[in-house]
Order: sequence, then structure tokens, then C-alpha cells
Amino acid sequence: MIIDTMERIALYEGILPHAKEIAALWQARSAEGASVEIRDKRYNTKPDEKRRYEVHAHTVDLMIGFEGCEVIHICDQADLEPAEPLPNGADGMKMNGAPQGHAVRLLPGTFAAIYPGEAHMVGGQAVPGCAAPLHKWVVKLPLDRP
Repeated sequence: MIIDTMERIALYEGILPHAKEIAALWQARSAEGASVEIRDKRYNTKPDEKRRYEVHAHTVDLMIGFEGCEVIHICDQADLEPAEPLPNGADGMKMNGAPQGHAVRLLPGTFAAIYPGEAHMVGGQAVPGCAAPLHKWVVKLPLDRP
């Protein structure tokens, strides 16, 4: 896991694929022409009982905050119970378990890079009981793993 500001993301080019390209796209506030999959997500944060973990085997989830704040819980997948595969053959699976591990706040202008094997539960409320609007990018960065 890496947590930092978008102004510094290009420094991670050696360990975060496409970091320089993503920095330029973020500066332009446009995913047009991206060589990687970028999902533009807008939703309201949720109470813990409506969130679930997921984990990937070959993909880094790079989450970039634009508006709002969400809490992302990150823990080792060994601390959770495996559930079902992600839909449509996507890399990874859903996991069952209560919020635990590191609680990271994704704020505007920050990013969280979540690597394979790091289970993550997104969409948490910064103020419990208060749903708030969120806008972020989720960039899917495939890793070639031996």
C-alpha cells in the first residue's frame, strides 16, 4: 500500500506502473487517451454494515480522490473469509469480515495504491452515520507477476 499526494505520484514510477502518465491525466482532469483502465466513480459513502472487502491477485487498485472523503480499510486477506469471485471474470474476489487493519482516508488530491493480496473495503463514512458524496478515479493497473 502506498498513500501520498498526487503531486508526488510520478516519484513512484519504478514501483507504480504508469505513474507519470496518470499524473498528467490527473492534472488535465481527463482520462481521455489513457493506456490503462480508469473508472470514474461517484457515489455516497456507506455505513460499515453495507461494505465488503475485495482483493486482487494481479491488479493494483490506484484510487485517486477528487471530491469528498472516504475511509478505506486495508488488511491482509488471510484475516478474512473468502466469499465469491468478482463478477464478469474480473481479477479477484469478495471477502467477508468486519472493518479492520489500517483505516485510510482518501481525500481530494491524494491517492491510495492497493497491491495484490491487500484486501480493501472502500466507501466508508468519514463521519459515522453521515453519508457524503464522493468522486474518485479507480485506475486498474495490471501487474505481470512471476
